[in-house]
Amino acid sequence: MSEISKANIVFLGLGLISGSLAMALRSKGWQGRLSAWGPREASLEQGLNMGVIDHYDLDLTRALVGADVIVIGAPPVATGELLGSVLELIQSGDGQPVVTDLASIKGWVVERALPRYSRFVPGHPIAGSENSGVTAARADLFEGREAILTPETDTDPDALQWVAAMWRLAGSRVTTMTVADHDAALAASSHSPHMMAYALTMALADDPLDPMQHGGGALRDMTRIAASDAVMWRDVALTNRRALVAAIESVAGELTSLKELIAAQDGVGLEQYFEKCRSVRRAHDTVLNPLVEADAAPTTGSRNSAGGKSS
Repeated sequence: MSEISKANIVFLGLGLISGSLAMALRSKGWQGRLSAWGPREASLEQGLNMGVIDHYDLDLTRALVGADVIVIGAPPVATGELLGSVLELIQSGDGQPVVTDLASIKGWVVERALPRYSRFVPGHPIAGSENSGVTAARADLFEGREAILTPETDTDPDALQWVAAMWRLAGSRVTTMTVADHDAALAASSHSPHMMAYALTMALADDPLDPMQHGGGALRDMTRIAASDAVMWRDVALTNRRALVAAIESVAGELTSLKELIAAQDGVGLEQYFEKCRSVRRAHDTVLNPLVEADAAPTTGSRNSAGGKSS
């Protein structure tokens, strides 16, 4: 295995997240070869022209030759399908590259990691955009953001350390979780907010008053992620179905409680409800707005008491 900054990485699928990872590593002085494989040559050609990658290949077997690290960057269903093919290819060949993925669902993907391979490290960077494709990639996408790794009991410690070091170099803070905890937590923190954005957008879509024409910052912020990639979010909803349904039911319960407070004209109850929500949100500003908080923090003469989860 090459030392971290000299390793040859092959990205399987070149889009927003994988392209941003390549750009982030290159911006930090990465010296190894960054190459890619994918089903659409146009995206690969675009990435090459942008300087995101050094090389691409349309043949998967050929693309994996000489890889120290393989990063699978595809929607969840495609990631699971591709992972099985990759593990078969590398275990029948020479070398033992590290394999990791970027999918926002871990259970469904890990179940398809067959044949078993100890140097597979499931991963999920908590960063993104409503825009998709390599043209939307940017080198600072992971700065201050969390990257979650979900190793299993038989995961090679060296492979785990290597993937963690890669994400730290890209600017992320690294957390490890179990697969089940990851999928439940992400259903609540990411997947259900996307479903809420879709539901709100759909509720406004056919309103005869066309509320979208009169929207301001609140509507912009609440519906921004409804412009996300439809295939990826279809896959998320289907592959994390059980945890997502539970998260949506929890939100639905709160909407019912809030509706009852409004219907009862309970001003005291509404104020208490809103104050608690405001307090919870403010307590997590450093996690949800890491770059903004870092820019606003005093540089001298004061201690910054706010903080997020440690690596």
